[in-house]
Amino acid sequence: MRVKNLFSSMVIIATTLISGCQPAGDKPKQQFDHAQSGAFAASISNSGQYSVVSTLYHGVALWDLNANGAKYQWSHDIEQKPLTFDEGESTSIMSNSNVIFAIAIADNDSHAVLADKHNFSLWDINTGENTGFWQVRKSKVQINKDDTSNAWVNRNNPASDEPKASQITVLDRTKCINVNESNGEQCMMLGTIRAVDVSDNGNSIVIGKSNGMVTHITLESGRRLEFLGHQRDLLDENGEAIQINNAINSIDMSPNGKYVLTGSSDQAAYLWDTTSGQVVHKFRHSSRVIHVALDPKARYAFTADSKKQARIWDLKTGNAISNLDFINRQEIFSSARFSENGKWLLTGAPTRQLTLWDVKTGKQLQQWHVTPRKGSRPQSAVVYSASFINNETQVISESSAGLSEIWDIAREHR
Repeated sequence: MRVKNLFSSMVIIATTLISGCQPAGDKPKQQFDHAQSGAFAASISNSGQYSVVSTLYHGVALWDLNANGAKYQWSHDIEQKPLTFDEGESTSIMSNSNVIFAIAIADNDSHAVLADKHNFSLWDINTGENTGFWQVRKSKVQINKDDTSNAWVNRNNPASDEPKASQITVLDRTKCINVNESNGEQCMMLGTIRAVDVSDNGNSIVIGKSNGMVTHITLESGRRLEFLGHQRDLLDENGEAIQINNAINSIDMSPNGKYVLTGSSDQAAYLWDTTSGQVVHKFRHSSRVIHVALDPKARYAFTADSKKQARIWDLKTGNAISNLDFINRQEIFSSARFSENGKWLLTGAPTRQLTLWDVKTGKQLQQWHVTPRKGSRPQSAVVYSASFINNETQVISESSAGLSEIWDIAREHR
């Protein structure tokens, strides 16, 4: 791990507004360039004071948004190699670049957590120092190399050394010791990291993986709690287990680390207690849950799926307060945050949309479109993160275009 103080050598330079593709009245109040070649991931703190940006080619930077300067540059210090996604996609543009795709900042601005597919690290925002670096635990498994159910796959892909799911028997999910290789036993990571979060003061970290497992880690004691709610078998009418995609797509943890909200491709979101692992509320959806968010003041939860259901829930009762009222056939969200005053929800989308919603009614109050990078084709950008600033009179966003932008909330909504 490396940390470099950049505050004295780098400042945010306001860029020229790109007006060619911006709708009238949809220009940001201010715009700053945080990644010249675009960003791979970004997170803005709840206070709006800091953002952490993972760039395509230049590592990870912590930006002090109030001082308009890059404060630290962080390196995950991992082996550089071509990035391959869980779905089998690969992209040459990432082959020599940073692969940190999951970032979270503690609610009290104390720490940030970074993650690639197999590793995660914790950083002190005040000092810029790394305070921990971990790898996803390996499980002890047994591989059956004579699995005839994969004869076609093995015959048509003889170079593949990866065992198929039907060939793997899990012997010990939480650790890998006393491995008998002659009996086909080996250590294996059963899931890759999909989402992360960190509590106040960096006291605990939670990670969600592609196999539906969620791990909550208390750093002082080293205690690990595995939440398996998304791994439970679904049964058909004959009592047979239904094979489903249960990957964790989104995570949000309460500031004190006591509760976690998880959203999965199993069409459910769970709010659960990190002390006992018990489910507090289950929020059902009709398609995979793409994004979730908790109100830091424990009033609301937000869950959104891949089709048309995006709801705000009362955390005391578990009942729905409102459904977001959008006219599209489906709407995908890439970020969400509740306002401190409890009146608004601010969401971002992969379609450049940044939207302000009324919590009680689900009505859209205001919408902006973040700026795509000049010359990009197609002219698009993903809103990675957004937060309220200046006594909730403005919002600030970070997008895949590598631009941080400030937007005014209309007076009639304040």
